[in-house]
Amino acid sequence: MLRLLAFVALGAVIGGLLVAALGDQEAGFAIFGIALAVCIISTVLVRVTASLSPALPSPAAVNAARDARRLGRARIDAVRQTGTLVNDQPLCEIDVTVVALDGATWATTLHLIVPLIELAAYQPGAERDVVVLLDGGPEVVFADGELSPAERGRLIVPARSAVGVRPIEAGTRIRDGRRSGPLLGIGRRGRPWRLALFAVAAVAAAVVVLLPYRDGVALTAAAWQDGRLTADMRTPDSLQTAQRALRAEIGHDQVVSIVATPDAVIVDAPIRAGEQATDEWEFRAGRVTHRGAALSQPRVAQEQFPWSDVALDRVWPALQEASSRSGLPVGTTPVSIRRASDDDVQSPTFIENVGTPYISFGLDDDYRSASFTLSADGSELTPIG
Repeated sequence: MLRLLAFVALGAVIGGLLVAALGDQEAGFAIFGIALAVCIISTVLVRVTASLSPALPSPAAVNAARDARRLGRARIDAVRQTGTLVNDQPLCEIDVTVVALDGATWATTLHLIVPLIELAAYQPGAERDVVVLLDGGPEVVFADGELSPAERGRLIVPARSAVGVRPIEAGTRIRDGRRSGPLLGIGRRGRPWRLALFAVAAVAAAVVVLLPYRDGVALTAAAWQDGRLTADMRTPDSLQTAQRALRAEIGHDQVVSIVATPDAVIVDAPIRAGEQATDEWEFRAGRVTHRGAALSQPRVAQEQFPWSDVALDRVWPALQEASSRSGLPVGTTPVSIRRASDDDVQSPTFIENVGTPYISFGLDDDYRSASFTLSADGSELTPIG
């Protein structure tokens, strides 16, 4: 499970990086940081538990073997520190040669945490009593004092070179008198299935992270086909996608203002159509975020207008035309859409933004700037000043 968790976290790491690349860097890097920490911790625990797993039999398994008199004598042939410390105590590999009471012999390698004060008991050449967890081993547990003097006297541990070496498979446990391990195993035979499962888990985690950003993924893929690395939210397809997503979340089609930047579409919209209280909504990286009350509240409810009053598909062509006319780059200029102010001094809504919606933007470089307005239907591009 720890390995599976590590690969799930790895998939989330990749998903977080992709979310950041789509444009939602705050959420993307937050997901990346959390998932990376989980991945690292899980990987470390996998390595530690894999090393410790043969050395942690259950007390029930040890007692069952002791009651069945599955005992023997083991000689310590070599001790090596793995470099891993658990509670400041070294994890060691201990080569042993074993002879059981029933005459079976074998050699194996144990993984044990050896307390520093007990290092003398694990010196090469030392012989100790052991409990054999299963008939024929190779799993054994040191258990001094289990053998009688007579039993200890007739057990002669052979040379390591004279017996077969039986490795203890990592990840296995002794339960109810049987050896058990992970469902897919951690040996070579289960490797293809494990790799397939881990790959599926990583991909699934990345998909789950990216699922709320699916519109952003689709827009980015379309941008790649057009030779651009990222989607520009001022283009027709991007604005149409943002409009559809925002209208679905807001619950109606009335807005007070629309601001389109290369990365996001930001909308101030009334909480309910026809009311004055207004909230701010943002479409970024394919995801809609409700940001709460708008910083600037409309003074009259008539400032709102329906999306359908504005030809959003004419925004990008107008930017291109303005750039061609002025010789200034489109760059990252934001596009603003709102109602014009009422200039009739006799009107009760004088200077309020209750006129016909219009589109405005400015272009600039290091030396010049120019401003433009575009009629709501996109038919008339007018320079200002």
